[in-house]
Amino acid sequence: MSITLSNVIMLVSFFLMIAFLYYAFLYSRERGIRYFAWVMVCRVIYAGSVIMELNSESLSAKMLFRNIEQTSLLFVVPMVLFFVMALFGKDKYLRPLRRLQILSIFVLWSLLIWTNPYHQLLFWNIELDRGHLEISKTVYAIAFTIICYLIIAVCVFYLFVYLRRVRPELRKPGIWLVLCGCIPASTEVVKSLYSGFTPWLLPVSVYCGFLGMAMLWIVIRYRMFSVVPLARNVVVETMEEGILIVNHRGSVIDSNAYVAPLFADSGETSIAGRQIDRLLAKWPGWLRACERMEASDMEIDARVNGELRVYSVKVYPLASRERAGQGTVSVLFDITEKQRQMEQIVKLNQLKDHLFAIVSHDIRNPLAVQASLIEVLEADKTMFARNHQEVIDALSGQIQNTFGMIENLLEWFRSQKEGMLLHPQRLRLADVVEEVGRTLRIKSEAKQIAIHTEINSDMEVYADREAVNLIVRNLMTNAIKFSERGGKVGVRAETAAGQVVVSVSDNGVGIEAERVRELFDPLRLVSTTGTAGERGTGLGLQVCQQFVRMSGGQIWVESVPRQKTVFYFSLDTAGSERDNDERIAY
Repeated sequence: MSITLSNVIMLVSFFLMIAFLYYAFLYSRERGIRYFAWVMVCRVIYAGSVIMELNSESLSAKMLFRNIEQTSLLFVVPMVLFFVMALFGKDKYLRPLRRLQILSIFVLWSLLIWTNPYHQLLFWNIELDRGHLEISKTVYAIAFTIICYLIIAVCVFYLFVYLRRVRPELRKPGIWLVLCGCIPASTEVVKSLYSGFTPWLLPVSVYCGFLGMAMLWIVIRYRMFSVVPLARNVVVETMEEGILIVNHRGSVIDSNAYVAPLFADSGETSIAGRQIDRLLAKWPGWLRACERMEASDMEIDARVNGELRVYSVKVYPLASRERAGQGTVSVLFDITEKQRQMEQIVKLNQLKDHLFAIVSHDIRNPLAVQASLIEVLEADKTMFARNHQEVIDALSGQIQNTFGMIENLLEWFRSQKEGMLLHPQRLRLADVVEEVGRTLRIKSEAKQIAIHTEINSDMEVYADREAVNLIVRNLMTNAIKFSERGGKVGVRAETAAGQVVVSVSDNGVGIEAERVRELFDPLRLVSTTGTAGERGTGLGLQVCQQFVRMSGGQIWVESVPRQKTVFYFSLDTAGSERDNDERIAY
């Protein structure tokens, strides 16, 4: 090889191609880049073959390197095709079998190139003209060449389509990268159209390796081979949330397909580069947050495809290390279905409130009157015949049980209402327990159960009177309910760690260990029949637990099956009285 200026330039260009090839292989694991790397391999082989052809003397040597050139250019076509498919995520066309089918076409054509002297289907005249190889192509070779150029043209078109969808800061360098890659292809087109230009276009096609230096700089400068720009479409465009990025000048610099329907009435196919003062005019709060570049959270309404949708918009300010106020990122969530569900829940809550109001007024009050009347009959039942006394007892039990269930149901509902207030005050605990005992006297006497109270008469607690009454009544009712005829129920109280601990015990059937763990589970409302067939709703202990917690205490249980059960709950002592008069339950 003679040392001429042309050879030196071609060699430098050749090594620049190798440098670009090396950089491409460093990122060959990234999506699509391995095919781009193989394109560069073909270009390097082509450039080396051109240099060797131009420095060869014999026809056979030149023809050998010309065949290598044509083969390497031939395989550029499927590699570019695979590269574009990978960028667009067409994985089903990149499966091994599909790739093999496509490559087989080019492998067969390359065999025709190398066996042409035997069939002359591709070239019918090969000769040397003043040291340059002249080849006359047949109609088959020309047709196949046109098909290859059409495939390359379609791939270039889709590359520009892809670049329209990437981030604006990558769009311009990406276009320059494609244009630099198109220049070598253009030289091949000219060589095919005007064979007389081949002698001087051959070295020019190698000189194009200097464009590789520009391409390498673009790739390194903008990290074109990194996963960030290549994965942008896969990640951002497939997100189930909308993204709108606005710079500090109020111009849209990026968005995804999710937000496009919001601005469909603007008549623009792309919102990139548009000013937000007009784009977000329908949503002043969103516009203001983007203009001021401040964090914000809001809900907006938008008509999308003729349907009114509700979106939650979160605006996040962007800042760099150098200075703040670089722009904003808006993230949109479609909450239309959630909003509809919330509206249905509100309506159901209103219906629930209405139903409980009916229960409270139209059922509870008549039952309270019946309970009072039956107590009068209980007091005077000795005036009636024995069979009538049994009817009175049965009726009393039914009414008292039903009234207790309604009371628990209403109190549980009241405890569930958000923002419910208790009104704590200084209470003599013995007075509250004595009042409950009088209320339950008929029940306890009916089962011949003795109630023993051991509470210091001057012991005081700081709690809501109705809440304490409800807790003690439910626990004593349960103790009577699960005690055998002739049993005992005890109520005691003692001070411990600044609180009053009240215990309600019985010597009834007891509770199994497995059942103890489920007693205060709000998702398990299991009603157990009492020793005399008493029934309930299973809400009593839930109501107790709720009101004990709202009073600042705790509730727990100890039980030995068929021996005894003790329920404990704690209350604040009167000495811990707060300055405020009300406690809010959360």
